[in-house]
Amino acid sequence: MTAQSAKTSRTSEFGYICRRCSLCCRHKQIQLNPYEVARLGRAKGQTTGEFRATWTLDGQGTVLAQNEDGTCVFLGAQGCEVHADRPLTCRLYPLGRHILADSSEFFTTLDGHPQSRGEFNHRGTVADYLAAQGAQPFIDAADAYFRWVCHAHEQLGLTTDEINTTPEASAHSGLLDMDGIIAAHCAATGEAEPVKLDDRLRLHLRLLYDMIYTMEDGRDQEA
Repeated sequence: MTAQSAKTSRTSEFGYICRRCSLCCRHKQIQLNPYEVARLGRAKGQTTGEFRATWTLDGQGTVLAQNEDGTCVFLGAQGCEVHADRPLTCRLYPLGRHILADSSEFFTTLDGHPQSRGEFNHRGTVADYLAAQGAQPFIDAADAYFRWVCHAHEQLGLTTDEINTTPEASAHSGLLDMDGIIAAHCAATGEAEPVKLDDRLRLHLRLLYDMIYTMEDGRDQEA
């Protein structure tokens, strides 16, 4: 799947009708962030750690696994089995969203499968399509984690993968394991674990930023 060159905005004309052919659910790398893992984990009755180990590539929690034939692990006979909690990538299709370091965004239209039964039209805008797909909470979460990644890189000079293998990360079974790091934090501090996912998202991000400050302090003391 490749993106066309034309860049569009939320006010651009756009419409797409899905005909449920499921061809977009094959041979795709569906990237995940911790919020999406948490949503999908709850849908499957699993912790984020359990979900990562069961349903993601190499148990890393960043890309959904595939079946041997290249289909998404959640593609069933009747279509997507986790449709209500599907990741942002799936909600956006056939759009691609691109976010820059200054938080500006643009969209491109993706080249779908040549036999796709989906129908493009001009009845609406990109914003209308995003609203119909329930994409905004997922966009907000994705942007929040993107800002953290940018901040971590600026302050520490580390990539996400490098940060996730630090001693601080291994102590919590991976910093991107939302349930794991929250459980460890609350056990250590006596703070009650939040129940609502939005509250857990905010706490997770707070802990991720705290990790950056802790690592910065450690470097300053070593200097």
